[in-house]
Amino acid sequence: MILCLGVAADPTFTAGLRALRRAGIAFRPVDLPSLTMRGSIRIPLERPADTVLSLDGESHRAGDFTAVWGRLVEVASAAPTAELAAASAGQTEALARILEFVPGKVMNPPLREASGFTKLLHSVVLGEVGGWRIPETCLTSDPGEARDFVRGCRAGAIFKGASATKTWATVFEPHHESRLPRLVHLPVLFQERIVGPDVRVHVVGGRSFGELIDSPVLDYRTVRGTNDYRPLVPPPEIAEGCARLTGHCGVPLLGVDFKIERATGEWFFLEANSMPCFEGYDERAGGAISRAIVEWLVTP
Repeated sequence: MILCLGVAADPTFTAGLRALRRAGIAFRPVDLPSLTMRGSIRIPLERPADTVLSLDGESHRAGDFTAVWGRLVEVASAAPTAELAAASAGQTEALARILEFVPGKVMNPPLREASGFTKLLHSVVLGEVGGWRIPETCLTSDPGEARDFVRGCRAGAIFKGASATKTWATVFEPHHESRLPRLVHLPVLFQERIVGPDVRVHVVGGRSFGELIDSPVLDYRTVRGTNDYRPLVPPPEIAEGCARLTGHCGVPLLGVDFKIERATGEWFFLEANSMPCFEGYDERAGGAISRAIVEWLVTP
């Protein structure tokens, strides 16, 4: 039996539930907002695996499941009251800690991969594990340093947020120079621009599923209907590095992002997401990613 912890409004969570259902695997889904509003969690501190989740007349002991699929999406900011927001945030933190102690397999333990809270540390550390080059990068709150870095990028520069919060990459254009003084209030991540297609590699255990994305815009996630998606078998050095990342991070599922420089064919590592939204890639791959996730969850 698989315990599934997530948010019913999250399309990635529901895609995973459909994959389990198609495979005929028994599972128990728990909607986290409903657990906050109508349920309860009982945590014996001396035996975290005996934690019991109760909701709508049903109780589930965490240690009774052979595996857990957890997508602990943060929803506290959308809570209708301050009390529910506090309860939701506390519940998410408690579940993240409990998943470190359950006896079965967990995909993915939220506390394992923490480098993503700082994108520069994240790319440097994980790029070294994978054995990949990263774009020239500058994380700064100094307007002059940012200006000098951008002017030194032969193919131009991009910028994006530096924290774990979802951010969009933007091409640095001349009119952005007038905004650089704002950096003193918040550091920003600047990178040399790599001109060429994107690659997303989903890694499930040691298996890699790649997709090449050609887009008319810098950040392909910001447009629909205009991107060209093609399946891609990652080169051995990329697939092997991705498999090493899952071991290094202690999580079996990663969405790993690369850029390929069109002029040279060189691969550049961008980041690895330990809670990837895989459903669109999975649909284009004929369900291969979700089948691999199900297989990982049910394999002893």
